[in-house]
Amino acid sequence: MSDEHTEFSCIILAGGRGTRMQGCDKGLVEFRGRALIELVLDRVAPQVSDIVISANRNLPRYQSYGYPVVPDSIDGFTGPLAGIASALPKCRHDWVLVTPCDMPHLPDNLVTSLRDGRYNEPLVAVAVDDRLQLVFLLQRDLLSSINTFLQSGQSRVMTWLQSQMYRRVDFSKPENAFYNLNTFADLE
Repeated sequence: MSDEHTEFSCIILAGGRGTRMQGCDKGLVEFRGRALIELVLDRVAPQVSDIVISANRNLPRYQSYGYPVVPDSIDGFTGPLAGIASALPKCRHDWVLVTPCDMPHLPDNLVTSLRDGRYNEPLVAVAVDDRLQLVFLLQRDLLSSINTFLQSGQSRVMTWLQSQMYRRVDFSKPENAFYNLNTFADLE
């Protein structure tokens, strides 16, 4: 890990229901012989100094990767924003990369690109073909905004993101870097 990445933490979101994968714990589904979470860890670990895994099932298995594992503090699989709210206090740094567990091709320059694109905004989101992705860099002090949003009964992470002051960083190549593996067909 280079010194330029010591100011960043990462939350990997692996706490969903996996409804499009017949209820499987998506982070533990194998792709090319390895669990999806392992492939994402391989991509982000060199870019950050600490990682927290947000998971709601199979906690011992996720803990076996050697990173803190935090379940949602809100019951009922209320979505990625609840996972972020629960994991964010466990992150050591003010800037936190958030990524789902089902993007095994994340770029090696993800954190650098987001860092360079942040300017004075507390939130920097990845966009591909003008579409926001569930990959972003945020300041930890946005936790109060997240909690307020969740307490209002809302839970959609993209709705919350778009309610904030944020910058977007456009990624075009490689084309599959932000492709979600949502179904078993996507694994082929």
